[in-house]
Amino acid sequence: MILSKTLKLRTMATMRTWNESVVIMDKKSKFQGRCCSIKSQDEIPKILQTLVDSNKSVSKASHQHMYAWRTGETAVVQVLGSKRGKKGAKVETQIRNLEQGFSDCGEAGAGQRLLVLLERSGVVNVLVVVTRWYGGTPLGSARFRHIAAAGVESLKKSGWIS
Repeated sequence: MILSKTLKLRTMATMRTWNESVVIMDKKSKFQGRCCSIKSQDEIPKILQTLVDSNKSVSKASHQHMYAWRTGETAVVQVLGSKRGKKGAKVETQIRNLEQGFSDCGEAGAGQRLLVLLERSGVVNVLVVVTRWYGGTPLGSARFRHIAAAGVESLKKSGWIS
């Protein structure tokens, strides 16, 4: 009895809460974005494997996980006026010990675009993943719009961006 409770608690601790976008469809191709919080890049392989193992639909996708991530420590600092005579101080958020990366999963340029999305949004300690089910018709550059839109929607649903 105690062993089963311990195992259940461990399983619950390793499960992630995903914030999912709606499925975007274009010429039979489907795109869906997901994001979750992370503390370290070391978590990513296990998170992605759990996603594939626990979601039958994702396991059948042609591009299971195009992703980008950023981790770091945020600090609020006070910046004094510049040398040009501005008085007063303003408050800025700085990111320390920043680490980031991406993976294309066979869709060249997809991970880089997701990373740029995270950089421009200024978010850290997040993993954003987009899954694509190829529909048989090439989409050209439209595929990148769908990848970005799916990523943005999942980040909005989670509250990472507004």
